[in-house]
Amino acid sequence: MADQRTEGLRERKKRRTRQSIIDAAHELFHLKGYEAATVEEIADQAEVSVRTVFRYFTSKEAIALAPLDEMGDLTVAALRRRPADEPPLTALRNAAFDAWTLMSPDGDSLRHYADHLLLLDGSSPLAGAVLSRLVAIGDRLAVELAEETEPSPAEHAIAEHATSEGTTPEGTTAGNGPPDPGLGAQLTAVTFLGAIQVATRAWCSSGSTDLGDLLMTVDLCLGRLGVQPPTG
Repeated sequence: MADQRTEGLRERKKRRTRQSIIDAAHELFHLKGYEAATVEEIADQAEVSVRTVFRYFTSKEAIALAPLDEMGDLTVAALRRRPADEPPLTALRNAAFDAWTLMSPDGDSLRHYADHLLLLDGSSPLAGAVLSRLVAIGDRLAVELAEETEPSPAEHAIAEHATSEGTTPEGTTAGNGPPDPGLGAQLTAVTFLGAIQVATRAWCSSGSTDLGDLLMTVDLCLGRLGVQPPTG
């Protein structure tokens, strides 16, 4: 029991240290800009050594993208817990809101994350990395959706054609590469992530730091796609 308690304390300390590095970095990115802030300054702001920073993160970019990575991980995990008969976009909406609840970001911190990850004016030095992360998150969400969704007739036809020709639609040999999660699941995941980005940009443009405003804007965007928020 004592060993388990010690391990629990150690893990909580690690999580606190990791979060303090993320918070310090994003505060500096907000004040100075991503490119101007150095790892040494991040370590000083977080009151840890540079060596400790690199124990938790491989690079400054990894620190910047950490909130997005965590949101992706939590949303995928929450999606796995959604009822199998829930409509796909509704399941994604509810999974994302569950993930936000677990992350419990305050409005100011979330604005700091969003302001440089989804830069409104000009191009962000992180634009390519953010896009790559979003594609990866979308692929993971699509895989989860595909496991619960019956392929459409068109997808069956594509699969049968690929089998008969010995190739996939992309021209690769059938049987090689990662499993295709299905066109419908991919389209749903990309549509959902697009709605989240539109809502977040609108929230940032409004100047709000109220998380409730962001969630309301997300529901407004998803409502345009036919997703109704829970009642009650």
